Amino acid sequence: MVNCSCIFSAFCFVVSNALGIAVIVEDVLKNDAFESEREKALDADYIQSRWAHRYSIAPLIQTAHIFNAAAWLFFLTPILQLAWALSRGGKRKVGVHAAIAGFALAGCMSEVLTRLLMFGGWNAAHWISQSFTLEGWSDSDDKVGWKALEIVYIIMNGMLMWIDAFEWVCLFVVMILIYFSIGTEMPEQRSLSLWWGRLGLAIAFFSFIDLTAELLRLEDWKDFQKFGIFVAIVNTCIFLPLWLLWLACTLRNVMPTTNDDDVSRDPIWSPGVPETSSAMPSLPMPPPQSFPDQNSAVP
Repeated sequence: MVNCSCIFSAFCFVVSNALGIAVIVEDVLKNDAFESEREKALDADYIQSRWAHRYSIAPLIQTAHIFNAAAWLFFLTPILQLAWALSRGGKRKVGVHAAIAGFALAGCMSEVLTRLLMFGGWNAAHWISQSFTLEGWSDSDDKVGWKALEIVYIIMNGMLMWIDAFEWVCLFVVMILIYFSIGTEMPEQRSLSLWWGRLGLAIAFFSFIDLTAELLRLEDWKDFQKFGIFVAIVNTCIFLPLWLLWLACTLRNVMPTTNDDDVSRDPIWSPGVPETSSAMPSLPMPPPQSFPDQNSAVP
């Protein structure tokens, strides 16, 4: 039986990253009105036009956030199961598998919390831009309100960028440690394919590249956005979903075989103390000893 959480996670990762790529293309690469110099100069008229464009792509952005948070939530469950199973129920390389679970949990929680913060921040910014008076704050009427709103929005997006970078760090560490755990198993005890672990190494490599592209966007936004799109297509739309689908079909091989209906003993998950009935066989009773009768003593 396949693991449904892996399938849902793979689907959500593909949808969220496809929508994210569409947002970048529509917002920066395909938008002829995007001018970084006017953005840096805080041109009020240009900022107003940018907000009008953001309203048009807001549904894409919000949907991408929802699917990305759902992808990490579905991703967490099989990773925790895998870490527990590879540790043989906490009997093998406890530190390594605890780190796998910890980084997966940290990546999931940070991603979900950040997406919730982004929902609240975007709704507040949208409300301010539509309902508040952002012009005529001074005699010069330089639309200081629009400039202040734009600065706050850039800061909010910067927070999201660094959280996305931390997401790639968590994914990098998880994939490296899973490959280490599988690679250090004895060949006759290995239940997961080593090629599946090597695919995880490729995902870790591309995660590191994507992390680098995220950071270098501060130097040249447009060029490194194009490079980041290519890496995202290869990593999160092809390799990571394939890795998850492979895991969905093979996770049962490392899970315990016992359940409520099958009471057969599993050599991995069985307790260390054997049962008394099987460990202590009955010993033969010694024959009774005969003692001489005291009344027939020799005189």
